[in-house]
Amino acid sequence: MIRMISDRKASSVKIDGNDCVIAFEGDAPGIGATPQLLLDASGKLVGIDLGGAGFDRVAIMIGAHETVARAEPARVTLSGNVVRIANGRAFVR
Repeated sequence: MIRMISDRKASSVKIDGNDCVIAFEGDAPGIGATPQLLLDASGKLVGIDLGGAGFDRVAIMIGAHETVARAEPARVTLSGNVVRIANGRAFVR
C-alpha cells in the first residue's frame, strides 16, 4: 500500500526570533507523534510533515514535493492555521 500524505499550501512564511512561522490554507490538521522538516538537497525548508497516521497525515508545503531530499525531526506547535517550527529560522532561505 502506498502511503498518502494530504498537503496544504503555505500562504506565508515568517521568522519570529529563531522560529519559523507558517500560515497555511485549508482546515487545521492535528500533529502526530513524529513531525518532520522536509528539506531540499541544500538543507533548506520545503515543507513540514505534521505526522499522523493513515489519512490523517498532513504536510504543509512551501515548495515542490519533488525537491524534498531528506527529512529531519522537528518540534512544532499548531494554532489554528498557523504552525510554528522551533528553531526553524536556520532552514529558511
